[in-house]
Amino acid sequence: MKFAELQGKKIGICASGGLVSLFITQRLKEEGVGYEQFIVDIGQPGEEAHAYCSDNIDLMQGTRVIDLKEDIAQVFLQAVRAQAQYDGGYWNTTGIARAVTVKGLVAALRSQQCNVLAHGAVHGGNDEFRFTYYLKMFAPEIIPFSPWEDPTTSDRFRTRAAMGDFVADADQALMRSKAHHSVDANLGGVSHESREVELLSNSTNSIAPIMGVRVADAPDQPERCTIVFKNGLPVEINGQAVSAYQAIAMANQIAGRNGVVLKNVLENRMNGTKGRGLYESPGLDLLGTAARHLFQATVDKDGWELMRFLSPFIARQTYAGRLYDPATQIALASAEELTENASGVVEMLAFKGTYLVDRVRDYSKSRFTAQQFRFAHGGQKWITEAVA
Repeated sequence: MKFAELQGKKIGICASGGLVSLFITQRLKEEGVGYEQFIVDIGQPGEEAHAYCSDNIDLMQGTRVIDLKEDIAQVFLQAVRAQAQYDGGYWNTTGIARAVTVKGLVAALRSQQCNVLAHGAVHGGNDEFRFTYYLKMFAPEIIPFSPWEDPTTSDRFRTRAAMGDFVADADQALMRSKAHHSVDANLGGVSHESREVELLSNSTNSIAPIMGVRVADAPDQPERCTIVFKNGLPVEINGQAVSAYQAIAMANQIAGRNGVVLKNVLENRMNGTKGRGLYESPGLDLLGTAARHLFQATVDKDGWELMRFLSPFIARQTYAGRLYDPATQIALASAEELTENASGVVEMLAFKGTYLVDRVRDYSKSRFTAQQFRFAHGGQKWITEAVA
């Protein structure tokens, strides 16, 4: 779809305050195309969603803020329970964000009679497929639009610097940054990408973490943290009952102040290429480590073997934009079933980017880990007694 084809249509755009979304709004204005703006609050570090709206109140009249913090938190905890990490221990923070964003936007887009959703995903990249696939799944009547499909954009703006100059030159008050590297942030983590990051010979030290301090700057003493799990999910941290959102937010704070590791990931992209990204997800790493040790104590041997198959499958499906496919949802349900007995207390030590399990206590035994086998009379069969 080209800009010329947008005439007469009602455009919805999900504004983040980042360079690309600012650029798209300015291009739509330049082309004389009207649009509705939506802000999706997915727990961005620093509450950027609210800051973006409040800092630009005059320009954001009519913008609708959609609160999806609890929605995305629940999906992240599903990933933690399933131990679903993609290449390099990546928790699919961006892939999950795209799924939750599109699904959560549908009702708002329909309420405003929007028949186009504009996004800034690079043509042929992971996110373009995710936006398109999820939109077709949840709202097939709404057309996805990326400005990069139009040569008037792709040929004219080849770098982030060029986009930044365009926005600034237009006297766009919403312009906040001309950063040359892309940052995508949400409750679960932050991804950093750029041409410089792509070069394997470049050090990760050029990027500063957003969700906490560098490992070298973390305290010299470990911090103790107690996490209570019920049926495979964290329900209490340090004596405080928590919702899904609160669990991840608290874990981010604890892990972040004790050193954020920028995961150096060389991932296999959906289009067959490889790409290097730097990812931070301190809270999910902390919770994921605690959950894994509890599962080892509460999930039976065969169940654990099945989990080892399900985990990478769910991670691959999520990365590929197929989180809500039937196969993925069934796999997630299976992980939930396998960990339904995973209740207990995990005591952790957070120390310079490392999360150590001090002990696991008060855990419930698996239905199958404490079996007694008796040889029946006559030696003809085995009788299995599961000990509760």
